[in-house]
Amino acid sequence: MVVVPSVRERFIPIRKADLVDGLANSKMVTPNDRDAFLRFSSILDSLFHFEFHAKTETLKENYHPFNPDNDTVSVRRFSHEARKVHEDRLMHAFKDVLNQANYQQITATDLTYAMNRESLFKINLLVDFDDFENQLVFRRGAQSHRIRRKKWLFKEETIDITVYDRVALIIKYKDEPYFKALKRKDLNFDPGTMIVKLFKNIPKGDLEMLFPNAQVRMKLKDKLLMGGFAVGGGITVILKASAGLVAMASILWLMSRSVIVGSGEIPSLGPVEISGMVGGVTAIAAIGAFLFKQWNSYKNRKIKFMKTLGDNLYFKNLDNNAGVFYHIIADAEEEEFKEALLGYVFLAESKGGLTASALDDAIEDWFKTTYDTPIDFEIEDALGKLKRLKLCEIAGTADTGQPVWRAVSLTEAGKRLDFLWDNFFQMQATHV
Repeated sequence: MVVVPSVRERFIPIRKADLVDGLANSKMVTPNDRDAFLRFSSILDSLFHFEFHAKTETLKENYHPFNPDNDTVSVRRFSHEARKVHEDRLMHAFKDVLNQANYQQITATDLTYAMNRESLFKINLLVDFDDFENQLVFRRGAQSHRIRRKKWLFKEETIDITVYDRVALIIKYKDEPYFKALKRKDLNFDPGTMIVKLFKNIPKGDLEMLFPNAQVRMKLKDKLLMGGFAVGGGITVILKASAGLVAMASILWLMSRSVIVGSGEIPSLGPVEISGMVGGVTAIAAIGAFLFKQWNSYKNRKIKFMKTLGDNLYFKNLDNNAGVFYHIIADAEEEEFKEALLGYVFLAESKGGLTASALDDAIEDWFKTTYDTPIDFEIEDALGKLKRLKLCEIAGTADTGQPVWRAVSLTEAGKRLDFLWDNFFQMQATHV
């Protein structure tokens, strides 16, 4: 398998610790400022951590009425209206955190593509979206993989596929009356609950395998292959059994004719007739055994497909339900920190200041040169965070009419972050 460079993504694929270390040892931070820079980075990281702690609690609180894994005693009942309020808040908060973690929403077009595309794992799946009342599917990172696979017998082909590094989804099942009306039994989920999933390395053409109600269906060539064997075997069995069936049918006809239009009694059977009846019963048993073998072969093939699906999902599943919130929150917290840190360092290095577009280009060029990694830096988000933390200010206006931004000194930045840290909880209370 060959991995081909993908299009630029908003995601910054460098660990937080590695980025801090790389910037601290770059020419943009002087040796004299290195300790101050590391303290600045530590406080900035801590501020984002406490901000996202509140988001974690929001997600957990609103997920509680729908969590199928609750292990605490419920002390209140949620009305239908209250559940709807919690559902809307949860969807909004989850979508917001995923966006901060630089995930992108997967469109209905992408899902249609997955349903119609031939699966990389040679499995066809059917998903009934009517089972869901609400759903969100997001992805992060997209790599182009070139792979070789068997096409038919000994023939191989090379294909290009898009693989998503991360896929997160949240699904709200419809309530119990919907499934009762359809007389659906033996459900492997609780109606009215929500599931949250996080996966890795998912081919774009196989998104449908992530849905909990995906049902295996055979490909056309599998049906034709099995059908061909079934028809060929069936003809052979019927030809072999035909003599016995004809003999048995003849004897039964004679017996019934004797009862109906003859003496009214069942005639006695001689050795020849008994042999014919035995041959007929044997023929019926042979046909029954053949049909059972074909049905069992279909069931075994379906089980094999399900095992292939399960094996793939086992190694691609990263987290489930409430655990996904912690995972995504950690990602979002790190992405927000990295964006703010990069924005500040590059502004601070430019003594005269930079426009938003110039700052964006400088950061993206540095990433390409330093890490050989193309990114689509979120400049507006980065500047928004720096303005909120009062770490930058407008220094003037460029010839293009764009504002020129300048970072405050590292000493001043440290003081401002220190003040925010000391008064963090008071400011949070004021906002509440």
